[in-house]
Amino acid sequence: MDWDGHGGSPAVPVQWSAPPVAEPALDLPDRRRGGRSRTRRAADRARRHTSPWLNAVGILAVAVLVGVCTAGGYIMFSHGGATGATADGSVAPPPTPHDISNRQVDPAPLTEAEIFPGATVAAAGYQVVKTQAAADCKAVAVGEPVKVLTLANCTQAVRATLTSPDKTYVVTAGLLNLDSQAAAQQANEGLRTAVGAQKGRFTGYEVGGPSVVFGQAATQLGWDVRGHFLGYCVVARADGKPLDGTDAGARQIIDDLVEKYLIGTVLQARVTPASRAGSPAKPTPKKSGN
Repeated sequence: MDWDGHGGSPAVPVQWSAPPVAEPALDLPDRRRGGRSRTRRAADRARRHTSPWLNAVGILAVAVLVGVCTAGGYIMFSHGGATGATADGSVAPPPTPHDISNRQVDPAPLTEAEIFPGATVAAAGYQVVKTQAAADCKAVAVGEPVKVLTLANCTQAVRATLTSPDKTYVVTAGLLNLDSQAAAQQANEGLRTAVGAQKGRFTGYEVGGPSVVFGQAATQLGWDVRGHFLGYCVVARADGKPLDGTDAGARQIIDDLVEKYLIGTVLQARVTPASRAGSPAKPTPKKSGN
């Protein structure tokens, strides 16, 4: 395995190990199944279909790729925004979206308060254990993914370790601030290649307690890009048992935290600030760390 030279060999376990297995049916948006070649063809078709609109406003998530402890098995999700309606049932005109296609037009830095404002996040109520903000992406990955994110000019990583509402899973989720939408797309492809080739992985944020399993058991990874940001999620079982592609709970967590929360709520609030539905109504203090 390639490694960037910092701190010796990357920690084990990696985010692949089990052979591809049949995937359970989940109620996820526009789910496409298949091996890597079919996924890439689906992604190419999606890009050809949406590129002009993406380049214009940069507000549609492109893909979530889930590396599930398998040697190159991926699942792609695509999602679109909901249509708003007024009280009388008529469709309200959409507000003018804020451009998040690059840092020049969207210079406001990410903050822990923006992404993790309260003790819980997302509709399901994931418990925030500890948050962290860093000035680069070197802490969030090991191996080739670090190089990919550096090439994308990552200037911020804001992440948190959380637990699932039933305490079965421990999770690290966060947003990365990249240079532009084009850089995010390139990072998306580069990460797909690097993770699929077993040349590195995203790491969990170890803060003690159940998060120690990040360094002990196989994990499940998902990420998505929108505008000049990349949202990601690393999931492990709190009991240390390895995850595989049949774990519906882990996959639901990735959809909840990446698609619905980081992409669909936090970044949507940048695009249309008044639309931040689902954020905690009464933020309460939580731990922050470096």
